[in-house]
Amino acid sequence: MSYSIRSASVALLALIYMCAGCSRTPPDDPRRPVLENYASIVHATYEDTLAATRALDTAVDQLLANPSEEALAAARERWREARVPYSHSEAFRFYGGPVDAEGGPEPQMNGWPLDENHIDAVQTDTYNAAPGLNIIGDAKAFPEITPELVAAQNEAGGEKNIASGWHAIEFLLWGQDRNDPPTSAGQRSYTDFVAKGDPATDAAARRGQYLKATTTLLISDLEKLVAAWSPQPGATPNYRAKFVAGDVYTGLKRMLTGIAALAEIEMAGERMNVPLLSGDQEEEQSCFSDTTAADLRNNGAGIEIVYTGSYKRPNGETVSGPSLADFVKKADARVADEMTERLDRTREALAAIKDPFDREIQPDNKEGQQRVQAAIDSLRAEALSIGRAAQSLQVFLSDLEGLGD
Repeated sequence: MSYSIRSASVALLALIYMCAGCSRTPPDDPRRPVLENYASIVHATYEDTLAATRALDTAVDQLLANPSEEALAAARERWREARVPYSHSEAFRFYGGPVDAEGGPEPQMNGWPLDENHIDAVQTDTYNAAPGLNIIGDAKAFPEITPELVAAQNEAGGEKNIASGWHAIEFLLWGQDRNDPPTSAGQRSYTDFVAKGDPATDAAARRGQYLKATTTLLISDLEKLVAAWSPQPGATPNYRAKFVAGDVYTGLKRMLTGIAALAEIEMAGERMNVPLLSGDQEEEQSCFSDTTAADLRNNGAGIEIVYTGSYKRPNGETVSGPSLADFVKKADARVADEMTERLDRTREALAAIKDPFDREIQPDNKEGQQRVQAAIDSLRAEALSIGRAAQSLQVFLSDLEGLGD
C-alpha cells in the first residue's frame, strides 16, 4: 500500500534523515558502477516479475476456458510465484522512481487492504453486502469489464475501493478468508468461474472477465517498469539512462532511502505493527491467500539484494557487481560488520514467523505475537544500521519527499 514517508519513526529520523550541507559528487566518482549494477538488478527483477505474471495470465486463460480444481490451483500457484520477484522489487520504491512517482503504477499494482464488495458479492453477515452493488454484479452500470474500467474504478469513492492489482487478483482466486480461528486461506471454488448464462450478465462469466482484465492491466503496468529500466531506451533517454548518468550522490541516496523506508516504515510499521496491534486478519497484506509471511521474507530479501548488489534470477543466472556493501566496508569496517549482522538477524526473525500470519497476530497466540514483534524490532534496528551505512558513505537521507528532483 502507498503510505506517506512522513510517518517514519522519530528514532530513524534522528539518525538517518539528517543533512549537513551535502555536496554533489564529481562525474568520475568511483561509486558510479554501483548505480549501474543497481539498474541492471532492477531491470532483471522487473523482467522476472513480468515473465511470471505472463505465466499467471496463461493460467488464468486456462482456468476460464476449462474451470476445474486443478486449473484454479495452477493459477494460484502462478500468482504465488509471481509475487516472489515483485516482493523483491519493493526495495526499489520510496524515492519517486518510475514505480511510485506521482502518477506511477504502484497504487494500481499493489493497493491494499481492499473492500472486497467493491469488486464482487461477499457474504452479507460480515459486510452487509448486496449482490448487485459491485462492479461484477452491476451489469447495468458496468456493461463491459475491461482493463480501462478496472483502472478507472481503482480507489473510486475511497482508498479501500481497490479494484486492480495483485490483491484484487488474489481475492478473485481465493475468495474471502473467513476461517475462524484463522488456520487456512480463502476457499473459493472453481465453480465460481463456471458460467451458466448470458456472459453479459452471468456473475461467473463476469467474474472471469474481471480476473482477465485485472491480470492484463497488471502486465501493462509491469511492461512500463521494464521499459523504464531497460538498458536499451531507444531514441528518448529513459529513467535508467538518467539514473546511471546522473549525480552519484543522488543515486546512492535513492538506493539507501528505498531500503531504509521499506524496512522501517512499510514492513515494520504498516505491514507488521498495524496488524499486530489490531489482531485483525483484514489488516494483513495478502489476507486471502495467507501468503503474508512469504511477502515479508521476500521483501527482506529485496533489501539484501540492493545492499549486496547481487540478485539470483529464477533461471539460475546471477546479476551482480559493485555494491553498497563493498563501499561501506571500505569506508567503515565496523559499520559493514554491523550491517551484515543486522541483515542476518532480520532474515532469521522473518523466517521464524509461522504461516498463516493472521494466526500469529491473534491475541491468544502470545508466542506468535512475540515472533512478529521480534521481526519488527529487528527491522527497526536494521533501518538504523542502514542509516549508519549511509553516513559512512557521506550520504545523508534527508528530505525524503524531495527525492524526485
